[in-house]
Amino acid sequence: MKHNNYNKNIFNKKLILPSITLCMFIIWSILVFTRAINPLDELVESFVIGLRTDNLTKIMINITNLGGAYSLIVISILLFFFIKNKKVPLSIIINLVTVFFTSQLFKFIFRRSRPNGVFLADATGYSYPSGHTMVSFAFYIYLLYLLCKRINNKLVKILLTIFTTFLLLLIAFSRIYLGVHYLSDIIGGLLLGTTYIILFIRFNNSEVKQ
Repeated sequence: MKHNNYNKNIFNKKLILPSITLCMFIIWSILVFTRAINPLDELVESFVIGLRTDNLTKIMINITNLGGAYSLIVISILLFFFIKNKKVPLSIIINLVTVFFTSQLFKFIFRRSRPNGVFLADATGYSYPSGHTMVSFAFYIYLLYLLCKRINNKLVKILLTIFTTFLLLLIAFSRIYLGVHYLSDIIGGLLLGTTYIILFIRFNNSEVKQ
């Protein structure tokens, strides 16, 4: 009986944070589809369009590619060949595939059209939540998690966390800059991506020690 209660308590604790972020995602989605967020989307879109230059556009395309399918697949394949314990890169690949299909499922559920402006990058499918943001967030946060489990130096952990956060913010911003997503799409992708990766990490039984 005590063992069952202990397992139940552990299970409940694991669900607290993702439950909060999932509720935030649901509330945000309601605001999006009742058009309450439209003025904010339009304001941000107008501001970002004013920032566009040829040189900045080239930079943003390169940044957005870091969160694209080709880059993430190449990184996953390279890690598979270079990491000895194959359970580690296998868990990375499973994470990538799972979060991709999860993002596509939610896109199909909401079926929100993309912005009407000029696209500066190729983009197909529905807009909400941002799959590019969600997938890249889950992918790089999982890599950060794996790295931090192997690194004892706190300063290095902090620097890696800052770098990863900055990279993810740039990738998210690039989607708005390139005209393929609204700000609300990005926030929805971040909230759902946070929920997903917390659950994946906490319930993933793969051995991550090298």
